[in-house]
Amino acid sequence: MPVTKLNLSTRDGVDQYTLINERKTLAIMVLNYGATISHILTPDKGGHIRDVVLGFDDYESYLHPENPYFGAVVGRYANRIAGAKITVNGKVYNLPPSFGNFSIHGGVKGFDKKLWDAEIVSQSPATIRLTYVSADGEEGYPGKLTTQVTYTVSDDNELAIEFNATTDQETVLNLTNHSYFNLAGVELNPQILNHEVTMNGVKGYLDVNNESLPNGKIISLKDSPEMDFTGPNAGKTIGSRVKDVQEGCYNHAYLIHENYVTDTTTLPLQKDVAIVRSPDTGITMKMATTEPSFQFYAAKYIPSGVFTGKKSQNNAAGIGAFSGFCFETSRNPDAPNQENWRSSVLLNIGEKYGGKTVFTFGIKV
Repeated sequence: MPVTKLNLSTRDGVDQYTLINERKTLAIMVLNYGATISHILTPDKGGHIRDVVLGFDDYESYLHPENPYFGAVVGRYANRIAGAKITVNGKVYNLPPSFGNFSIHGGVKGFDKKLWDAEIVSQSPATIRLTYVSADGEEGYPGKLTTQVTYTVSDDNELAIEFNATTDQETVLNLTNHSYFNLAGVELNPQILNHEVTMNGVKGYLDVNNESLPNGKIISLKDSPEMDFTGPNAGKTIGSRVKDVQEGCYNHAYLIHENYVTDTTTLPLQKDVAIVRSPDTGITMKMATTEPSFQFYAAKYIPSGVFTGKKSQNNAAGIGAFSGFCFETSRNPDAPNQENWRSSVLLNIGEKYGGKTVFTFGIKV
């Protein structure tokens, strides 16, 4: 069957769902803990099946205090909020500060650390939907929020991720999946510095301060060649210019469009926004999204010597800095405190929050 379920912890009620397309050329595994993608399996140029995301075989490892959100859905607010506070309907809400003077990825116990309700929606295409109800006041946020994430695996080798959310009072939110991709599968290459990146249609990236908080300014790629993966710079490797980037790591929000609506599924799906290829395996990944931006993170801060690969990655050692990269499609960082972006994250009663991202896997020798 294209969708199956395996219990990983009877005590904690944690299950793992496996979704496989009919052609058996793409499979993913998802936990109801954190709505976490634990495995993505696809063939390389030699026909060998590679697991192209970082994560764990067992549920307990996701509880490790240094787990950097491997594969999880993060919320209520993905990315950073300056001052660890928001204002909704004229009232200031204080959020738990995560680092320094800002909040990140939903606070101390965000959506990545919650148990979600899961249901099988379809066997063909393989589809599951996970639901989490966040109580009013959880992590400081107002409103009872009902969030759903739907994962679908198609015969076109597409992994589609779609978010929907509603609230019973005005609130803010920003959702993303935080998978760390390594298209070599880790065992062939524990770093992604030789991965080739191409971007299409991006307008620039957001200028940030030393806490990676945006100031509202959009920087043209023409003014920052080290950040540019378009045109003549298409296909440049992550490692070729990373030392010239702020903090020596790509960890910036690239802007796709400026249609700041709460439900971006009403907008066109922007195709081939980013394309990445591993020369080690020939595996490619194309990203399409309705979201206005994506955080490109080259994972410099994965702790070294703490984690190893999964069984599907031959328990490879050496996981640490630059072992994966993230494309966190979402709304802009700190949008609740930026007037021009605020409309994209402010959810009212009777409205729907929505967003869709599609990752397509293939081979280019």
